[in-house]
Amino acid sequence: MGLSERRDCDPPGAAATLSRVPRNRTVRLAVLGSSVQRAASSGYPSSRSSALKRRVIVGGLVLLSLVLITVSFRSSALDGVQGTAASILRPFEVAADRVTRPFRDAVSWTRGLVDAKAENKKLRGQIQNLQQQLILDEGAVQENVQLRAALYYHGPASIASFNQVHAAVLVNPQNAIDQSVEIAAGSQAGVHVGNVVIASSGGLVGTVARVLGSEARVTLLTDDQSAVTAADLTHPTAVGVIKRGGGGSDVLILDRVSKTEDVNVGDTIITAGTLGTSALPSLFPRGIPVGSVTSQSNNDVNAFKNIQVSPLVDFSSLQSVIVLVPKH
Repeated sequence: MGLSERRDCDPPGAAATLSRVPRNRTVRLAVLGSSVQRAASSGYPSSRSSALKRRVIVGGLVLLSLVLITVSFRSSALDGVQGTAASILRPFEVAADRVTRPFRDAVSWTRGLVDAKAENKKLRGQIQNLQQQLILDEGAVQENVQLRAALYYHGPASIASFNQVHAAVLVNPQNAIDQSVEIAAGSQAGVHVGNVVIASSGGLVGTVARVLGSEARVTLLTDDQSAVTAADLTHPTAVGVIKRGGGGSDVLILDRVSKTEDVNVGDTIITAGTLGTSALPSLFPRGIPVGSVTSQSNNDVNAFKNIQVSPLVDFSSLQSVIVLVPKH
């Protein structure tokens, strides 16, 4: 059947309908295309407008924050607002603190553990060094004892050669002129005039000047009339006389030490005891600590070194002493 025949067979109005279909499709596609293009093209100004609005809002908030900070520093107008805000934010602050506290505690614990391990390692090294030094010192002491016994060596008396009488200090010096103390031990305890007195810590205090039945008066090393032969522990040949320094102070001086002798700041000064084969033995046994050197110098005027010594004992606040009584 030809095309003309098909058209003849179609009902009336069909041709008009067929002719209108392509037109409608074209119109629809055109409308859809135009609508899509319009939507896409209208999206760009909207995005730019939103970004601009966000920037304006952020800038306004920053400006408002600066204004509030300035007002807060310069006036008290916002104190009530700040207090209210602090009250409102307080629960959140507490909650945040509780949440972060375990983490902060963990960090602190870890840091403390690391520091403790480092300190422990350092202390272990120090203990090891001290143990080695102690072994060497004990070996030297034992060797010294053996040599003394083999040579029948008789040296100056030491503290071990005396009986020790412990006594409390009843009265300390009352003024700068008074350089004596009263102790609670006298003749009944075997104390005699001239006995050497040391502090419980071992430092030299002075000598007994007067004795009663249960009390005694001790003249301190800082008295103008006191003097004792002393030596530098590090340089034993540096021997002089300890006496009170000038100006009424508690500073001692080590006098009559030759300029050729080595004496350094920080050296320990001890009692020298009896030197040589003197017929008049010293009242003071050898080895009692007196103090440490604080300064030393030489000058052309003085024939000896100028050596100042800081006493080991605080003579103004003695609590207890030990009286060295010779053994009979």
